[in-house]
Amino acid sequence: MTTASEKKELKNLGYEVFIALLSIMSIVDMFLVWLPGLSDPSKEVVTIFQAFITVIFVADFFYRLSSAESKSGYFFKNWGWADLLATIPTLRILRFFRIFRVYRLMRDIGPKAIKEQLLYDRAGSILYLTIFLGLLIIQTASVLVLNVERANPDANIQTPSDAIWWSYVTITTVGYGDRFPTTNWGRFVGVLLMTSGVALFGVFTSFLANTFLSPREKPVDESVTPLEGPAARLQELRQLLEEQEKTTTTIKDQLRELEKLIGP
Repeated sequence: MTTASEKKELKNLGYEVFIALLSIMSIVDMFLVWLPGLSDPSKEVVTIFQAFITVIFVADFFYRLSSAESKSGYFFKNWGWADLLATIPTLRILRFFRIFRVYRLMRDIGPKAIKEQLLYDRAGSILYLTIFLGLLIIQTASVLVLNVERANPDANIQTPSDAIWWSYVTITTVGYGDRFPTTNWGRFVGVLLMTSGVALFGVFTSFLANTFLSPREKPVDESVTPLEGPAARLQELRQLLEEQEKTTTTIKDQLRELEKLIGP
């Protein structure tokens, strides 16, 4: 069960799920580079993405450390040391701790609370999911296109940088045209990538538009009690009447004391 101190160190649910998904992707990639069927350029693509994900994990560690109420408590009691060691590529297996942390969090708060939190911060949750899917799709497309394009000796995409560049400009729907698949299977990968790009960047664009164009909420003056119908108004009047009665009783008591002092 998640302790009270651990819950304080946890961030919002969308962010925690994002880090957990990156951890799963990182661990899967660790085994992926051992597959004999993958070409060496494809394995280099995975290595490049792992380096980028490692930067995210390093930033996550310092973010948690800087925002922790007790830095020593986070580092020693709440597995901060494991988060730090997990940033080392050879020790990425320790990223299981991050997955386990999110699992315990979701188990403790329950499915109803998870749904409510995700709906409350649905824009942020969708943004995190979009970033993760973007990374996953670009890596997958780069690996696939390198493997299928090697069937053509004169292929236009031959190096990891070619594959990543082509995947990125394709998923963003820019399409410079300097790199392109030449085999049927490569074109099939391109079709899937372009379709995914339209969906993902449509969501991302909608998020940015909603963030910058939505009107800001006016600050609420907590000193003013809004009326919430006749029942609330009736309760307010009863409270005022009670206060008036208390004031009247106090004044009468003081008048009696004065009359006793003055005498008949």
